[in-house]
Amino acid sequence: MRIKRTMTTYKNRIKIEMKRLHLDHNVDPSTIDGKAFLRSLKSERIDSYLRVLNAVEDEVRNIDNDLMKFQDIEEIKLLQTIPGIGLFSALMIYSEIGDFRIFTSSSKLLSYAEAIPSVRQSSDIIKYGRIIRQGSKNLRWIITECLHIHLRFDPSSSVSIFCRRISMGNKRKGKALIAASNKL
Repeated sequence: MRIKRTMTTYKNRIKIEMKRLHLDHNVDPSTIDGKAFLRSLKSERIDSYLRVLNAVEDEVRNIDNDLMKFQDIEEIKLLQTIPGIGLFSALMIYSEIGDFRIFTSSSKLLSYAEAIPSVRQSSDIIKYGRIIRQGSKNLRWIITECLHIHLRFDPSSSVSIFCRRISMGNKRKGKALIAASNKL
C-alpha cells in the first residue's frame, strides 16, 4: 500500500516541477513516451524523480512476481472463485486464517474473525450489540473491501440482494455491510 503511495507522490512531484517550469503538457510519467518526453526536458529534479519512480516501479513488479508464485495454492484458487476476491485479497485472507480445515463451521470462522455481534444474556433475555473487535483487524478490513467490490460488480448475487434488503436505503448500511460480509 505504502509503495503505491510513494509512486503517486513522485508522479505529483513531477507534475509540480512541470508547472514550476511553466510547461502545460499533460504527460503520464508511467508511460514510455511520457518518460522520454520528461527526460528530453533536461531538468535535474525531474530526472531525479524519474529515477526514484523507476526504482519503485521495478520493486512493484518484483512484488507482483513474488505474489504470482502463490496463485497455484488450492485454497487461493478457491477464494478467487468468489466475485470480489482477487489474488492479493485471497493471499491476505489465507495468511490471516491459515488452514481452513480447523474451522468445522462458518460460524466458528466468523467467531475467529470476531465479525459477530457481542451478546449480553441474562436468563431468558438476550441482547445483541456491536461487533466484537478483538480478532484480526486485517481480516475484517480485507473482507469488507472485497464485499464492496462484490456489491459493485455482482449486483445480482445473493449476497448483494441480501445486503440491499437489510440496508433499506441508508438507515442501516453499516449493519447490512457486516451481515453481508459475514455471508460472503
